[in-house]
Amino acid sequence: MIHYNSFHLGKIVRTFVVFCLFSNSFITAQTISAPAVIHAERIAEIDQPIQVLSASLDPNDDALLLVGHDGIIHYWEPVTGLRATPFMDLSSTGLDIVDFGVMSEQGMNGMTLDLNFAENGLFYVMYNGYRPDGTGELIDERILCFGTSADHKIADTSVWSEVLELVQPDMGHNGGQILFGADNFLYISTGDGGSTGSGEQGGGSGGDNHGPIGNAQNLESLLGKILRIDVHGLEPYTIPTDNPFVDNLEARDEIWAYGLRNPWRWSFDRETGDMYIGDVGEVDWEEINFEPAGSQGGLNYGWRLMEGSDCYEPLLDCDPGEVITLPIFEFPHENGLCSVIGGVVYRGSNIPSLQGYYVLSDACGFGDTQFFTLKADNNGEWISAPLVLDVENGFEPWTETKFAFGEDNKGEIYLCTRYFVYKLMFDPVFPPVTPGGEEVRFLPNPTAPGSLVRVDLNSGAEIESLKIFDSSGRLTRELFPTPSGDNASFYTKGFPNGVYAVHINIVGSEDIVYGKLVVYGE
Repeated sequence: MIHYNSFHLGKIVRTFVVFCLFSNSFITAQTISAPAVIHAERIAEIDQPIQVLSASLDPNDDALLLVGHDGIIHYWEPVTGLRATPFMDLSSTGLDIVDFGVMSEQGMNGMTLDLNFAENGLFYVMYNGYRPDGTGELIDERILCFGTSADHKIADTSVWSEVLELVQPDMGHNGGQILFGADNFLYISTGDGGSTGSGEQGGGSGGDNHGPIGNAQNLESLLGKILRIDVHGLEPYTIPTDNPFVDNLEARDEIWAYGLRNPWRWSFDRETGDMYIGDVGEVDWEEINFEPAGSQGGLNYGWRLMEGSDCYEPLLDCDPGEVITLPIFEFPHENGLCSVIGGVVYRGSNIPSLQGYYVLSDACGFGDTQFFTLKADNNGEWISAPLVLDVENGFEPWTETKFAFGEDNKGEIYLCTRYFVYKLMFDPVFPPVTPGGEEVRFLPNPTAPGSLVRVDLNSGAEIESLKIFDSSGRLTRELFPTPSGDNASFYTKGFPNGVYAVHINIVGSEDIVYGKLVVYGE
């Protein structure tokens, strides 16, 4: 089950949706039609990737940086794949300054390029560990600015400056996503300081047990927050004059928003500037928080007063007498769900049916209850729907934990799991137009079950394989057709009546040719 919130006249109406039974009884006039299945392809195998971003700010540059939690930032190119020499190595095989362990929350947590990267080659990383000079506490989390080589394709770790140090009272809860906003300021997510409570359900388990109100509600602490600063490369940062607490003597000037437990992954909608924050829950609820573009900041997302929309501490009457910004989406720990990883709003061009949807997931989850889409309808109601990511041979059960989503300069989306990086490629029901105007025909079309179908390509190219998806977007058959003259053919034996999307892989080409086949008859 998933816990879904809709806002109406200031009150929260809760309904529960069983994702494997997302029936018409739930669908209302407010429901937005979301894609049911997206096909994704594995592009790289690395250890614990936690972020994907373009290797430069040039929208025509297809190279990617794959950020590993272990401190290695890999350089990937479409044709050659992973480069042998990484972009940067802060791990035990390189500079050895990152505090990292297997399945540990400690490690490399985030990266972003300077807004003038093309000119100065500077970039920022956020990680747990020592400074490059070996000083500082190991448990601390820090943001550093580094330089690069002349072509900006490899880090120069001899050029660095510490931007910010966060003193962590306990291990974990690092947040760690760093992104520039449309206002050119750097936004930083920080966790509440680490450690967890007793695990007692129903709230009050003792999480964020740092002081009488916890770090997340304490405006004199930088932990459990979204921070906003003006960075200047290797020079010290300054405070934007319109930050919400700059005139408050009892608050840190860097704070933009507060009341967060562990905002591990969050993102900006690259088109609207809206902010989506995935905040990891304590015991009962995982949540997605939202801040619209144009906000003046200062929002309180509730933790540890509240977990999701429930009172946490105290268990009853937890209204603090001020406005709490409630999540737009939350779900309990059911069907194996355990820890939200947040997501991104799709703004690419390859998957038109996904345009404008926020795609998110949980680190865990069973079967089809792993990925969701979220979008506001015309009335401002947030509508959620299940999403299936179809990958060849499926995800590795029990071991392929999902860590993060990422996006490139073109708005295409990537998924990072325990072992691999995937790229979301297309909606099988609504495939993209084939580049170059390649046309395909199936003869005959429509055809009857069990019939011989000939594939007719204008170019006469050699076909390597065909993947056939049913009307729900599920991969139903992968075929390696037998040659028939200059084309290829296959039989529709066992095909139920329906409309099928056919994806054709061409020998010697990375392009996919798309077509539709109708099967109808006895």
